[in-house]
Amino acid sequence: MAAKAEVAAGLDLHMLRAVQPRAGFTPDFLTPPPKASRARFGTEIARVRSAPLHQVRAELIRSRDELNNPGGPEIDRMLADPAGARERFADEVETAWTTLIEPDWPLISRVLEDDLAYRGQQLTSGGLAELFDDLHPTLTWEDDQLIASRYREPDRELTGQGLLLVPGVFAWPHLVMVVAPSYQPTVVYPARGAARLWSDAPAPPDPLAKLLGRTRATLLVALDPPATTSALAAQYGLALATVAEHLAALHAAGLVIRRRTGHQVHYRRTDVGQAVIDASVG
Repeated sequence: MAAKAEVAAGLDLHMLRAVQPRAGFTPDFLTPPPKASRARFGTEIARVRSAPLHQVRAELIRSRDELNNPGGPEIDRMLADPAGARERFADEVETAWTTLIEPDWPLISRVLEDDLAYRGQQLTSGGLAELFDDLHPTLTWEDDQLIASRYREPDRELTGQGLLLVPGVFAWPHLVMVVAPSYQPTVVYPARGAARLWSDAPAPPDPLAKLLGRTRATLLVALDPPATTSALAAQYGLALATVAEHLAALHAAGLVIRRRTGHQVHYRRTDVGQAVIDASVG
């Protein structure tokens, strides 16, 4: 990730940096709640470019004034030309997407897809109580109310609008909530396995490598979060057939299970597989 940080430092993203202080308010028009479960970037960036100017202005003012944002002088220059600022913001977002995110999107998207499947199972098996039980430590479900213990905004009555749940990987481990009346009420929560995206996969313990073989042990350790054959092949520079053979052996041994999500098959460690890893580092 150090190399990615160096690339980001070389990009002209000064407007985005000005409105994303460590504490305070980041304008919602830059990341409006998606209108589709698998929205395309082209569709979403078009929404940024067409955000109502009164909304752009109001959210820039709030970002400037909340908690003495050090980017205030830069935001004042944006407010002199909100339409131009909106267009330049979209250009910066597009640059960030193309350079920093799109190359890693296959890995990111599989984490998001697996989280969606997991949450769907929770909702089906245990309803809202089970769904919110481990969504985030600051969230609790009580008496048909979702309570966010560390959120500063006023309460929001959903009044039939529903609540959009969006898994994310960039704000980990924090929670992001959108409650402004002009937007669909939204909670962006950390997807399961998000932390692993931003750190190198650990090498398998030597005892595990001696037991299974280094490649097979590496793949077993790498299944956190769950992964597809093609994703593992790309991550480790292996042939698809090689990865498929090793995963089939791990599956036959009861160390992994496989689950189809749409057109993809994700492999996940079983409790036995986790126990084998735990024993090898004990």
